[in-house]
Amino acid sequence: QIHFPGAWANEAYWDGIGDCYDQGLIKSVGVSNYGSDALRAVSASLGARRIPLTSNQIQYSLLYPFANSNGLKRTCDELGVQVLAYSPLGLGLLSGKYSAERLPSGPRKTLAENFFAQDAAADLLDAVAKVQAKHKASPTQVAINWCRGHGAVPIPGCRTLAQTEQNYASLSWSCDKDDMARLDAAAARLKPLVASAGFPEKDAFTGLRMFD
Repeated sequence: QIHFPGAWANEAYWDGIGDCYDQGLIKSVGVSNYGSDALRAVSASLGARRIPLTSNQIQYSLLYPFANSNGLKRTCDELGVQVLAYSPLGLGLLSGKYSAERLPSGPRKTLAENFFAQDAAADLLDAVAKVQAKHKASPTQVAINWCRGHGAVPIPGCRTLAQTEQNYASLSWSCDKDDMARLDAAAARLKPLVASAGFPEKDAFTGLRMFD
């Protein structure tokens, strides 16, 4: 997997990972944090060599649902590229562990402050709570199953056996249409928690837009 878009020479990386595929060193090819234009470009480049692009690993969660509104999720679906959703629990902010009065430490503190300062945060947490109660589930399971409901493969982190078991139990139920509509509507009202994700937005040599 190419873990993030480069600031230049992206075609060289595509050629290199294609060579690895042709030589049998890897079984599939994926990218990470690619926007729609970059995804179409790498898919076409690999496709010319009859190499399928398997996945795009992106930040995708109820706290970061913007792939739905900016067209990236639609592009992935159109190209047959599987979305791997990293940070599906919103860096733990969807776990129920934190609140405006009980913030995480470190870099996540600022993100949490920006989240809980929004009026939309209360609406989203209320929507999660309603779905949670309906299915007798945990908030983390709701967050995971929202990703699954959109056809993404969530890759949540876990540090303990209890967290692992709780995450695994998400597979025992699924969000229905009403759940997804409720969660989608609440998540759509959120504003981004940071001004920039920090990835190169364009290839300096070609001008190709790399990140949405």
